[in-house]
Amino acid sequence: MSNETVALPDGSEWILRLDYSTEVAHGVSALVVFSCFSLIAVVGLLLAISVSAFNTRSWTAEKHPHLFVRTHVAAYFISLLASDVIQAIGSIMNVKWIREMAVETGSACTIQGIFKQTADVATAFWTLVIALHTFALVFLEIRPSRFTLLTTLIAGWSGIGAIVIAGQAALDTSKKGPFYGISGYWCWISPQYPTSRVTLDYMFMFMAAVFSFLLYTLIFLRLRGNIVVFEGRISFRRVGNAWKGKQTDNQALNIAKQMLLYPVAYTILILPIAAARFSSFAGHDVAFEATIFCDAVFLLSGVVNVTLFSMTRRILPPDSFKIPKWAISNPQPIPEYTIETGPDSYYQSSGTYSESYEEKEKEYALDMESAPAPLRIRTADVEVPTLLAPPPRVHRGSGESLYNLYETATSPIPLTPADDAAPHVGYGR
Repeated sequence: MSNETVALPDGSEWILRLDYSTEVAHGVSALVVFSCFSLIAVVGLLLAISVSAFNTRSWTAEKHPHLFVRTHVAAYFISLLASDVIQAIGSIMNVKWIREMAVETGSACTIQGIFKQTADVATAFWTLVIALHTFALVFLEIRPSRFTLLTTLIAGWSGIGAIVIAGQAALDTSKKGPFYGISGYWCWISPQYPTSRVTLDYMFMFMAAVFSFLLYTLIFLRLRGNIVVFEGRISFRRVGNAWKGKQTDNQALNIAKQMLLYPVAYTILILPIAAARFSSFAGHDVAFEATIFCDAVFLLSGVVNVTLFSMTRRILPPDSFKIPKWAISNPQPIPEYTIETGPDSYYQSSGTYSESYEEKEKEYALDMESAPAPLRIRTADVEVPTLLAPPPRVHRGSGESLYNLYETATSPIPLTPADDAAPHVGYGR
């Protein structure tokens, strides 16, 4: 690999461009693939949680008092997933360097550095918040209020943004060069700011791992009965009985216990990358293969979080994933009509012939004596209510009918006159 550098006023060299070799391009491509897996998994889980929350929006608190989507830990977990999304996007931006076979300083490099630092700080912060929330529920048996939830969310994301902005706003100087620049095989905080790397990034990661481990240990001893909390006093027992808390059937408490796996998983995932970076700080050369492996493990945090969530039983109700059915049209029952068999029944029950019989007689010059007799339809010896066949309609002045109901029958249902009161009258076509 070759690189282009420029001398800074403090005597150090600023890397303007770092060319990729084929081996480096393949290794960085592997990181992009892992990041894509993580992004797909996290986005899929966020969609599943959104569907569950939408379908359970009308569920009452009396029947479902501890629904996951309404708990505090759900909001913290969604924030953790959002941090995983930012981390995956920052790594996928390496596609630009792979396509150009070089990483160089510029706006794209600055954006990638911001994404990577934001992801590191946010992931560490929300992992620690989940551990603290679980500690308050399980160990101290304190149920945080809704005000605490809102304050934590607003202060958390605001603080993460302030940390990211503070570095570039306060420490970016012309003597040391831009705050974000080429760092290894991608962009991050420039090597000219080693103290900022520790205080504005690594410190949060290590603090989250250490405090999460300590909180997990205390909760574990509390559940085993080795630590007893009574009236604000904490005592230790060498041998104790298993403790389940005051609310044994509390679903929120059970979910909180299961959420302890996330701080533990985070601690395990950052161990390889922490070892590699501290070794690099100490002046030792870290092999390229080791760097790719450590970063790949860290980038899989999204996949690990989704896997742990999927293994948690009953955290999302199965009924909340039912897709609602929208009916285009519902079949309506056929109403029952009563048809009278009087001479005017046809005109009285028809919207077309709503006028009186006398007016129709004057208009069409109809002769009621030529109206056919009522018909009775029989099908399989079942008698159907009597219907009156419509009278023949006559053209003005022609005297011919438009229809001939008594011409040769083509219907399989036999038509039988009800009586011989009216003679058979045929009309020509």
